[in-house]
Amino acid sequence: MNSQKDNPKLHGLIAAARHFLHEPMPKGVSWPHTFGSVLLALIVVQVVTGLLLSFYYSPNSDAAYESVQYIEQEVAFGSLIRGVHHFAASAMVVMLFFHIARTFFYGAYKQPRQWTWIYGVTLLIVVLGFAFTGYLLPWDMKAYFATKVGINIGGLIPVVGAYLVKVLQGGREMGTTTLSRFYSLHVILLPLVLVFCVGLHLYYIRLHGETPPGLRNDDKIGFAGTFYPAQLFRDSLVVFLVIAVVFGLAAAFGAPLEAKADPNDTTYLPRPDWYFYGLFQLLKLLLGNLEVVGAIILPGVLVAILILLPFLDKNPERRLSKRPGVLAGGSAAILVIVLLTALGGYEGRVAANAAATPDLVTVEGEIEDTFVVDPRMGRRLYVELKCGECHGHGSAGKNIPPGLEFAGNKYKYSWLGEYLMEPHRVRWQTRGLRPVARMPDFKLSEEEALNLTSYLMALRVDTKLPELGFDWAAADSDMVESGAELAFEYGCLGCHRVGEQGQDIGPGLSNVGSKLQDSYLFHIVQAPDKLIPGTGMKNFQLDLDEIEELVAYLRTLR
Repeated sequence: MNSQKDNPKLHGLIAAARHFLHEPMPKGVSWPHTFGSVLLALIVVQVVTGLLLSFYYSPNSDAAYESVQYIEQEVAFGSLIRGVHHFAASAMVVMLFFHIARTFFYGAYKQPRQWTWIYGVTLLIVVLGFAFTGYLLPWDMKAYFATKVGINIGGLIPVVGAYLVKVLQGGREMGTTTLSRFYSLHVILLPLVLVFCVGLHLYYIRLHGETPPGLRNDDKIGFAGTFYPAQLFRDSLVVFLVIAVVFGLAAAFGAPLEAKADPNDTTYLPRPDWYFYGLFQLLKLLLGNLEVVGAIILPGVLVAILILLPFLDKNPERRLSKRPGVLAGGSAAILVIVLLTALGGYEGRVAANAAATPDLVTVEGEIEDTFVVDPRMGRRLYVELKCGECHGHGSAGKNIPPGLEFAGNKYKYSWLGEYLMEPHRVRWQTRGLRPVARMPDFKLSEEEALNLTSYLMALRVDTKLPELGFDWAAADSDMVESGAELAFEYGCLGCHRVGEQGQDIGPGLSNVGSKLQDSYLFHIVQAPDKLIPGTGMKNFQLDLDEIEELVAYLRTLR
């Protein structure tokens, strides 16, 4: 029987370990070079914790949330494992950002290490892919709505966007098919791509060695020792500290889990994980036709520049003092990313606090009573009264009953509250024919009506109905008179009734100024089919001045 000394495989492993430990380290290699080792350690942590979670997880929309709850509450150390998986994901993004920034500013992307850099950038895309596919899996409110926003962003990609939405979503609505596809991407396809990229990245690092900081491409490399013991100590210490922080955060806070996904809850404010805040904020700044610029073009250009950087930057210098253009461009890009991320986080926190803070209302009457208007109670009423069965299909066609997806952009608070207390018919099916369906009178108390109103006023689609800078309250009588003439000229009374004049085809306009917000009137006149697809309302292609005059007139009808 051969002894261990005669085992050629063992000899090979020992030789490889010695070669690895005694790899020469160029002068200047120190603490900033530990980021790569930390990333590798975090990848191992993610693989192990992800494998453990997969033993109990069910990728089915009817059971996913409950399986996560079971992991949290019943599985030994389940909450800790899930927390480690959650915080290690964030740590990977942070470390990868630092690793790429260090490589960029050290000029380590230059030839002959261009492929090391390219596979590193690919790793960034793969890690963000893990993040995007992973936070749908708990199937809670954040998972559902943030993913829905992300899929819609993918739909903006020219030519292939619509097909990408079909592939990711797997149907008209998100459900089990969507979840199973994201799960397959997260645990099968992306891990294979990750192993491939990490393997090639490490291969090229071993092939060309660590980049000597501050030297030109053609300078002679000086060495200051081997990987063992100095750099191994640095790598081990930083890895230990980062992993310790991840475990500490997991033990202290755990992974978040909101309420189970409810597709009918349109008041929920979708917020992505923090590493997508910058993109989210960019989309808020670039609205309408510019949305594709913020969602697709700018991120795509940034990724393309990163990948092509070794071929664009032919300067053999690595010292920053010799690369002022690269220094300025890189610093500006990082500053913009950090600012957008910080601003996205701040605005998200403000919006969340505003949504969670009820309004105090004093009701005047024979007995003064003070109660809290709570949109959460309004949402409960919305569900209990089954409002979504009539109003939950979105605005389209004749819009009877009307969709409520942007009720907060459309109705005035006072009108909506009064209407819910005493509902009445406000629409006609066709000329002289009232709709078959009518709004039931649920005999709501004032508190119930205001709670429901508060909930409905939180339903907003600001990207479709952005606020306008014009103050119609300052419109003079000439402007109102011109608007009235326009209403007559364009035949508005051929479909709408104002007082005793007009036809009962479209909604009446007799009290439209009390009912609808000024900005909604502007947008519905400007582009009716954009707000209500398939509507019978004609787009008269009015210029902005004419629309402002028409709205100035309509808002006087009370």
